Amino acid sequence: MKKLTFVLSIMIALVGLNANAAVYIVGDGPLGGWAFNGGHEMFDSGNGVYTYDMTIAEDAESATVYFVFADGRGTDWTEFNNTMRIGPTSGNIKIEDTNWIETQKAGGDNGAYYFMGIKGESYTVTYDSSNSKFKVDGNFEQPHVGGDTYTVAGSNAALFGTTWAQGNAENDMTLVDGLYTWSKDNVELSKGSFEFKVVVNHSWGEAYPASNYIQTVAVKGIYNVKITFNAETKDVACELTLVEEIPDTDVHTYTVAGSSAALFGTEWDAANEDNNMKLVEGLYTFTKNNVELTAGNIEFKVVEDHNWNIAYPSQNWIATIDENGNYDVKITFNAETQEITFNATAVEVTEDFYTVAGEPEAIFGAEWNPSYTANNMVKGEDGIYTWTKNDVEMAAGDVIEFKVVKNANWSTCYPESNWHYECDADGIYDLTITFNPETEEVNFIAAKHEEVSAARGDVDGDTNVNIADVTALIDLLLSNGQAPASADCNMDGTVNIADVTTLIDYLLSGNWPVEEMVYTVVGDKSVFGSNWDPADEANNMVEENGIYTWSKTGVSLYGNFEFKVVGNHDWSVYEWPIGMNNWVANVAEEGVYDILITFNPEADDAERISCTLTKTGDVDPIEHVYTVAGTENLFGSNWNAADEANDMVKGENGIYTWTKEDVEFTDYATIEFKVVQDHAWTYAWPSSNWWAEITEAGIYNFVITFDPNAEDKSKITFTATKQQ
Repeated sequence: MKKLTFVLSIMIALVGLNANAAVYIVGDGPLGGWAFNGGHEMFDSGNGVYTYDMTIAEDAESATVYFVFADGRGTDWTEFNNTMRIGPTSGNIKIEDTNWIETQKAGGDNGAYYFMGIKGESYTVTYDSSNSKFKVDGNFEQPHVGGDTYTVAGSNAALFGTTWAQGNAENDMTLVDGLYTWSKDNVELSKGSFEFKVVVNHSWGEAYPASNYIQTVAVKGIYNVKITFNAETKDVACELTLVEEIPDTDVHTYTVAGSSAALFGTEWDAANEDNNMKLVEGLYTFTKNNVELTAGNIEFKVVEDHNWNIAYPSQNWIATIDENGNYDVKITFNAETQEITFNATAVEVTEDFYTVAGEPEAIFGAEWNPSYTANNMVKGEDGIYTWTKNDVEMAAGDVIEFKVVKNANWSTCYPESNWHYECDADGIYDLTITFNPETEEVNFIAAKHEEVSAARGDVDGDTNVNIADVTALIDLLLSNGQAPASADCNMDGTVNIADVTTLIDYLLSGNWPVEEMVYTVVGDKSVFGSNWDPADEANNMVEENGIYTWSKTGVSLYGNFEFKVVGNHDWSVYEWPIGMNNWVANVAEEGVYDILITFNPEADDAERISCTLTKTGDVDPIEHVYTVAGTENLFGSNWNAADEANDMVKGENGIYTWTKEDVEFTDYATIEFKVVQDHAWTYAWPSSNWWAEITEAGIYNFVITFDPNAEDKSKITFTATKQQ
């Protein structure tokens, strides 16, 4: 029993190590903004209890705080929401007292918790991971004397003083004859439209109408404006009284912006001058011939002077394409009457096609993407369309949801409610989806043909190998229970106390004991000849006295490179560094180098790998191209490293600059980006995305600079300047 006692003491120590895994609180206001790799780490009080103290600033725009918890930081929103987010399962939940509230892994973006605090006050959030509960301690905003406060927040700064500012008390409404009323006289309004909502208690958690109220301004002029709100019926009304008409003598540009990239080149891009309309016989006209369109709806507006503040009609114009094919398209706009016409003349009609779109990404390749051609269904001789995927490993409780989408357009999809399937047993499955366009019938078959092999060390069968398996293995040995094959951790044909030791060794080192381990260096093709390929035997390391080495001479290096060491050509057997981190080799200057990488699997973590670079010559100078690639809301394209429109301009000081002016944001937004070298992701900075947030609506000018010769933390600057 001495050895068992020794192992138990090690197990207890391991439990202590795992108990302080980080928990984050992510949200807005004092929490810094929503980001899948952001938030603040909560203080570990012990026994699975975590706390976080926050103060709502005196000058905060709003004292309402939305938040969720997370047990990690994601690489994108999909990973964060599906595997790390701890929050509600069905919409936002308001916290009105200091009682404990149950939470759980939400498995998607299903809402957040929020409380209405008081500016200048401090709050403590406590999360108890042992029973999945939390509470908020502090003073909550009390009901207003005389009832709720109603505030007008909208898009027109000339009218409202601010744009979409729910906390602007100057726009609070007054109760007059049973209606909440806000008015402003002698306001100059341009022809077009503006939008607004009535916000309850300065919080977007409750605002009316659900879709913005859109008010059309027929002519440019001086107006008296009156907005009313019925608190019982939630009806909103706006009354404009023209005081004086102002002659509109400006010459305007009209541009078509809409949802079909095939037709408009870009989607909803009011700045795309290729879509400017031409004045033909008194009508502004847009034409495009022989355009390949799919059956479904096309939505668009006509935008005045590339500015969304004036766009027609107030609700999108919707045109329906009945059949796939090539079309000659003509759109006209009458600037006097705002009348729009759309005409699509078929040049050639093509056959409908059907695509499966759903989740999870592991099965469908992309989540809910009707344009993902790899999921196009195949038409059989009987007219039935089929999609198949074989050898899919699933666990009991795994859920699949999907629709069949016609012609890559969500306007026509089947069934009306998502097809929902929940796996009832672990196994390897062949999946088949069929669709009959005549009957609109969808069928799904999951045929199990093989059991899932239990992972070595997964004693409790939860598909993870962790400290819980040590506990399960000891319980099994003490109770003389039936041992699964996966409990034979040292693979000697029996299950005994030695397997506990082996399992603990694995958890500490990440390495299962084997008779012989082959270590291979993997990384970028430009350095290693193959692209992150653990099966490339040319990159096997050479062993001498327990130290492994890999070397290569005459390698041209233009910047830092990354690599890992993999065991037995299999990521699951061994990798170092573990997880998403790579070893970064710092290249001081461009040149030709001899590279020597050494690896000691028995050394401490920080000393396992060393990389020596010896410069042997110069390389011909390369004038690199640096491009900003990131979120579409700022850069116009979505993480497109090849988008030349976002190439940076090199200054005489060697610093590269990217600028963009007059960018309008109508609400809170998150901006993320990297600076990419030579239109390829091989070299991109920073390793984690650069992240910034737009906290209030407005028109901004942006400047990004990049110094390739600076230290990593100083390479990039980002400036967003709001116009007055």
